[in-house]
Amino acid sequence: MKAGWIKTTVGATFSTVTGGTPPKSNVALYGDFLPLVKPPELCDAEIDVAEDGLSEEGARVARIAPPNSILVSCIGNLGKIGLNIVPVAFNQQINAILPDSDKALPWFIFYQTLSCSFKDQLESLASGTTVPIVNKSKFNSVEIVLPPLPEQHRIVAILDEAF
Repeated sequence: MKAGWIKTTVGATFSTVTGGTPPKSNVALYGDFLPLVKPPELCDAEIDVAEDGLSEEGARVARIAPPNSILVSCIGNLGKIGLNIVPVAFNQQINAILPDSDKALPWFIFYQTLSCSFKDQLESLASGTTVPIVNKSKFNSVEIVLPPLPEQHRIVAILDEAF
């Protein structure tokens, strides 16, 4: 590995959160104040809208991912990815890697989660015979590689241009 690059895990480096869904029986929790992201809306791209949304009251009881979080589907269709550019709530089928700009550029982590290596690790960690599931502790054990921030900037610029 190059000098200054480190091999680590998602959980050793970042805070992660598993989403949740407010009770659907309480219609007052739903509205258009905050997007509520579900796995079908993760399309390996930026995300700023969702089919469903929460009211202000719903946002107070939901788990919220701040902008520049990496959202990863960990139940069913593993490894669908999104990078939210606005605050969003997200359901229990999704784990979020919360941003920490002292350690990594959000877009660098986003591109790394798109890699075959990342998705292969999710597949190998999955349990469940009918529906594959990667729980939060297993999700936190996924290995990633972090170069120094200047190198991350360089790599992201190349990938941005390619995409």
